This record gives sequence, C-alpha cells and structure tokens, in this order.
Amino acid sequence: MSIESIKITNDVEAFAALGKAIGNEIGPETIVEFDGWPVFKLTISGKNFHGSIPTRIMPPILELQKEIHRIYSRARYNTDDTRNLKQEERDQLELVVEIKEGSTEFITELAKSLNEIVKSTNMSSQEALLLLVSIAAMMTGAFAWKDWLRSKERIHGEDVTVQLSQEETRRLELVTAAMTRHPEIAQNKAAIDGFRDDLSRRLKPEDEIKVDFQPIITGNRASEIVPALRTPSEEIRIDGEFVINKVKFPSSFGGKYRFAATRLTDGQHLMIDAHPDILSSEQIQILRDSSFSVRRVFMKVNAKKVRDAISAANLVAISWPRPGDTEES
Repeated sequence: MSIESIKITNDVEAFAALGKAIGNEIGPETIVEFDGWPVFKLTISGKNFHGSIPTRIMPPILELQKEIHRIYSRARYNTDDTRNLKQEERDQLELVVEIKEGSTEFITELAKSLNEIVKSTNMSSQEALLLLVSIAAMMTGAFAWKDWLRSKERIHGEDVTVQLSQEETRRLELVTAAMTRHPEIAQNKAAIDGFRDDLSRRLKPEDEIKVDFQPIITGNRASEIVPALRTPSEEIRIDGEFVINKVKFPSSFGGKYRFAATRLTDGQHLMIDAHPDILSSEQIQILRDSSFSVRRVFMKVNAKKVRDAISAANLVAISWPRPGDTEES
C-alpha cells in the first residue's frame, strides 16, 4: 500500500524516507513535508574568532551562499540562473551568522525552502525525496563531511583514519545509492566538496571546524591533506552513443533542457544541458523522442573536467546513430 503522507522532522525520519524512495515504496500521490529539518549548522573556532569573522573565511562562505541559491534554483526552476529567485526565497535561504566568544556559527534552516520546491516541482514524490533529502544530508550531515575527509586522506596517499559509525555508514550508502538514480546529486556533491576544500585551506593551524557539534578538521590537519590550490578545469569532448534517462523540459519559452544520460560503452553518467538556440528543431525533436531510454542516440558533448569529475556538460549535437560515428573522451 502506498504511503499517503511523509513528514520529516529529523535525521532518522529523513533517512527512513530516503530508504523507502530508493526501494520504490513511495506512491506518486504521497504528500511530502519538511518540518524543522534540515538545518545547516557550521561552527568555526579559533583565537581570531572573538566577536568577529576573519575576512579570510568570507570568500568560501559567500560562495556557499551562492551555491545554496543555485541548488534551490535548479530544483525549483530547472536553471542555474539565480536571478529568478524572489527576495522572499533569498531570505529563506540566507546563512545567518551567530558570533560567540571564540567561535562563529553559520546557520540556515532549509525546511521552508524544500517545501516550496515540493509544492512547485514537476517531480514525483519519490524523485523529490531522492533529490532533496540526499542534497540536504550532504550539506548538513557530519557523515558527509567525514566522507569528504576520508577521500582527502586517500588522495593524499595516507591510511584512512576517519571512522564512520554504523549509522553514518548506512546513511552514506543510502545517499550513494540515490546518486546512481539521480545524477544531479553528484553534481551538487562536487560543488559542496569544493566549498569544503576552499574553507579548509583558509584555516589557521589552531582553527577548527565542527558540524553538528562534531569536530571535523583543524587547520593543522587541513594543511597536510587539502591541496593548496584548485586544479584548473580541462575542456574535453565526450562523444558517443547514449541512452537518455530523463529530461527536464524548460519551464519557460527559450529555456534550456537538462537531462541525465548514460554513455553505453563505459556506463559514464552525465547531467547535460541543452540550449535550444544552438540546436535545430529536428535535434530538439530527437531529444524529446529519445527521452526515458526509449531509443539510443549519438551525442557530441562539450564538458569541463576537474580532476576525475565532470563539473559541467553541454550538448553540441544529437542525432540517431549512424554507421561510422566515433567516440571521444
């Protein structure tokens, strides 16, 4: 029997709902409501945090605010252009700063904003839970910060010292499973991890980051395992035969298409943007006709690669497969 309503007020309820969504146990008419969850709370402490915020900390915090706007705009309006956001929406998403003796807290309550997305989205209840709970958990959960830190230890060639509890491991597994179903989650994860990188490399040795009251990393440790500079992006081409898993159609005339696609030769998952002004009417029709893995297509895609992750992908051309089509990557 389908669940008629789900109300999420805490972590336990959020991950229970995510598990049901992954298991296809959420009915299409299920009412989803967020109440008091999630809350983003980041604490930075150090001797420079006495009634003030060091200016070195502000650039990544401001970029995080922009990324929160972008995540919301993508989920609600299907665009990265945050100029669509109303002032009321910006107010709901605003990071609030609480300055205490020896520490600074950055807090934002996201429940109301998630409810607005649920009300206005074309996504099913199951899709909304997969996307919103996963992204919110990656932003706010200590387990996600620990997973980021473990990845830094591996990249640095060290033994992994950061341990996850059994419950944290289960939560990470659920988000990872959701990511395979919804490639857009991976794109948001890359942006959030980029914020973590940038913030950590700005810490002084005695500074410390805490999330949900749990110590995450000190400036001393960050200097050992977080790269000093971002790796520049590389422009690449990713051509080949794909199946298109799902298309988000433009919400307004002239808007871009956004779709998840899987390359058949290697299983590479991409979230691709398609701008109608560079596609012919025939190509747009092919995009529509091939939605939901109905037919294979041959696509030419321009992409940006940062380390081993694709940070952006744009459709150049799409056609039905023909003999002689070749792949690039």
